[in-house]
Order: sequence, then C-alpha cells, then structure tokens
Amino acid sequence: MNLNIKNHSRRKFIGSAGAAALSFSVAGRSSVLGANETVRLAIIGCGGRSGGLTERFSAAKNTAITVLCDPDTAQMEALVARSAKKDIDISKADHEQDYRKVLERDDVDAVVICSPNYWHSLQSIDAMAAGKDVYVEKPVSHSLWEGQQLVAAEKKYGQIIGGGFQNRSDPGPQDGIQFVQEGNLGKILSVHAVCMRNRTTIDKVSAPLKPPTTLDYDLWLGPCQDEPMHRPRFHYDWHWIWNTGNGDVGNQAPHEIDMACWVLGDPALPAEVNSFGERFGWDDAGETPNMLATWYSQAGVPCIIEVNDMKLTPERNVSPVRDGIRVGIVVKCEGGELRGGRGGMYVVGEDGKTKTHKFPGDGGKTHQENFLAAVRSRSAEGLQSKLVDAEKSSAVAHLANISYMSGASSNSKAIDEAIGDNEMLRTIRMEQSNQLSDWGIESPEYKLGRSIEVNPVSGRVLTKGADPRLIKRDYREPFAVPQLA
Repeated sequence: MNLNIKNHSRRKFIGSAGAAALSFSVAGRSSVLGANETVRLAIIGCGGRSGGLTERFSAAKNTAITVLCDPDTAQMEALVARSAKKDIDISKADHEQDYRKVLERDDVDAVVICSPNYWHSLQSIDAMAAGKDVYVEKPVSHSLWEGQQLVAAEKKYGQIIGGGFQNRSDPGPQDGIQFVQEGNLGKILSVHAVCMRNRTTIDKVSAPLKPPTTLDYDLWLGPCQDEPMHRPRFHYDWHWIWNTGNGDVGNQAPHEIDMACWVLGDPALPAEVNSFGERFGWDDAGETPNMLATWYSQAGVPCIIEVNDMKLTPERNVSPVRDGIRVGIVVKCEGGELRGGRGGMYVVGEDGKTKTHKFPGDGGKTHQENFLAAVRSRSAEGLQSKLVDAEKSSAVAHLANISYMSGASSNSKAIDEAIGDNEMLRTIRMEQSNQLSDWGIESPEYKLGRSIEVNPVSGRVLTKGADPRLIKRDYREPFAVPQLA
C-alpha cells in the first residue's frame, strides 16, 4: 500500500550503560499520591474496548481523562459521542493522533493502552521510559520477545504497570479458584480454557482497502509491515491478520488462559505446546484459525485451549458449548469440577450434573480502581493483574499460535495419531467433525501444528525452524521495540 504519508520519525533511543532510554524528559510522578489528589489519564486507542475502560476509569473518584489519543480522529470523536450517551463527559479532553506527544505532556500521570495488539508493548515501554504508569490491555504483547522486553522495562523504569485481565478482580473467579486451591475438590486433574465466540466471516474485497481519510496511516501502522489489506472493514478486523493481530487465541482466549494459569498458581510456561486447527468455512481475507485446539502440560497438569468461532450451523446463530461453558474454564478435579469465568463460577459434583457451590461475580468492575490504588501508593504489590502474570498468560497464547503457524496441512488420520488417547481432544475432534459436516465440509483438511519446545523460564523457543512471526517480528523502522532483556 503506497500512500503519500508523512514520515513521523520516532524519538531515538540513546545508549545508557548498555541499555536504551528515551530522549524525552520524564514527567511522571514518583511520590505517593493523596486520596484526594487527581490521577490524570490518557486513553491511547479509541476503538471498541476504549468505551468500557473510559466508563470504568471515569467512575473512579479523583480521576480525570485529560487526553484521548488515536491515529484516527474519527475514533476519538466517536468515543466522546459514545461516552456522552452514558452521561460521561470527556469533551474537554485534548485529542492527539501521535502517542509520543501524549508522553511528553506533564498533565498525564498514567496511560490506558487499548490500541491494537501490535502497539501494546512498544507504547507501554515508551510510556514507562517517559515516567508514566501503564494500564495495558491483553495480550500485553504481540510476540514472545516483546513480552520479555516489557517485563525488563518494568524493572528498568520502576513504573506501575497492570494488565487488563479483569477476571482477577472478579469475586466469582477469585472465590472459585481459591476454593480449588484450598484443596476442597482434591487434586487438579486437568484445566480446559474454552473460547466459543460465534463470530462470522470478515469477507474479502479484490482491490486493496484504503484507510479512512481521518486516519494517519503511518501512525496506525507503527511497528507493522505495510501490507495490502483485502478486508472491507478497516478497524477491528485487524485481529484476524497475522501482521496486526493474534486471532481469537490472542484476543478473547487470553482471559481464559489467564484463569487457567491462575488456578495452577501462575507457574512457569509449558515446556512443549501442540495444536491443530484451521480457518474453515469462510472464504475471506482472514488468516487466523477459527477452530484451534492447543494442548500442553503446565505445573504437571494437562491443559487444553479450545477456540471455536464458528456457529453450530450456517443457519443456527449460536456457538457450541463445552460442559455448559461458552467462554470460561473447566477445572476437573478428583472431587468435582469448577466451571465458569467472568461473572461467576460454580462447582459440579462427581456426578457431573449437580451444582454444589456457586460463586457469583461482578465482571471485575473494581479492576480499574485496583490499578489506580497502585498508582497512588506507588506499589505494585496490590495489583490484581501483575505484569509478570499477564505476560505469561499472553505468552501461552503466542505459543499456541506459533505451533499452528509452524504446522502443515494434514488429514484427519494424522490429527488422530497426534492426539493419541487424549479423551477430551478426541471429543473435540469428533464434535468439530460433526459441526463441519453441518457446514457441508465432509473431509476437512486441518493444519497439524508443529510441536514447539520452550524453555519454561526464559520463554525461548527451542524448536528449530518454528515460524518466527510471533516469536520476534520484523519491525518497520523507526517503530521498533527496544531490546532491554
């Protein structure tokens, strides 16, 4: 896509004792804030997720949104309009297209990053280097390497950074997971992260899509390569293109992966990850799979991530269900199962039917206040979603994608041989086969993901020849994530 666009040169990193440091001055606060002092926020990225975050942060006491930032001026205007319909007045907030200008301001204490995934790490690192605290949406990185640099940046700059994994602030998952961790159901036998989102095709156009006239394309593209887009909708559908997104295993599923890690005590990464899946039934511009099953062991417990974005049939506008759950986790234990997620969880007895305990939730509505409390106290100890955990949950999603992207087309027999006698994987395969048959796909050609070996502590991929795109991407200068680790 060759556009006549202004080249916004990113502020250069300068060497400092072998590390990188941004050249703009540090303007953030370092002292403890009083309860009545105002925390001044900038919203970076004004797409769909920004609405809910604006609502939550605006509701917090002594908090002001001073700046909105998005490469698309129409997105900022739309956020103001959407907020006004909820009686939230952010009309006085300044508008900036370039996030670097936001970081230079002295009326911003913290940034709320809800831009596209590929911006999360770079904007977070730059913000911390500028002395700003950071609330960053999931996944906190677009690749394994980025997450590692982000963790190093937290240590280097000492700013508060919290992840947007709000289930950690929901009393439903809090109480349910604590119930399991206290041993009330005996030993954990398996954990199943479920993501059934009932999505649809993004369609495809022959001529490359032109960006909106209200958008600075260079600032939107940032670290990504300049590739032609053949989808009809510019915003949001970047999720389903590898250059910009991570598919649903890196979009919705990080929330469920995070709960799976949480119930296991937030252990080290899995040492080996396998997968199978494909993008079935949709002849569109999307690249990421709409069915993906990933399996691995974490803390010695067998784990599965199941993503299925297809309707049950082309005519039935409903998604599949796994053990009564469409989005959440199923934790099988010796004495029963914990099921659910955001908004509430419950325990099913050994008969697999009787609900013995219920843990009501609220969707994690205090999550943003929890971040603000950390900003005021200058301590990350009380954060519900600490970066070290948010980064690992994001990394597991990346490993699932890396396995898939490194794989090759295979028939059903090869898939069955790969999953062996794993009863749940066989159930998933059978149900997928029935679902695809209802879509008129009788002999589906899957992609069998490559087995990816990983150093569980460092996160380094050990498998030679693995697809590198979500290990460490090729950056478009001058928007490169700095090497800090």
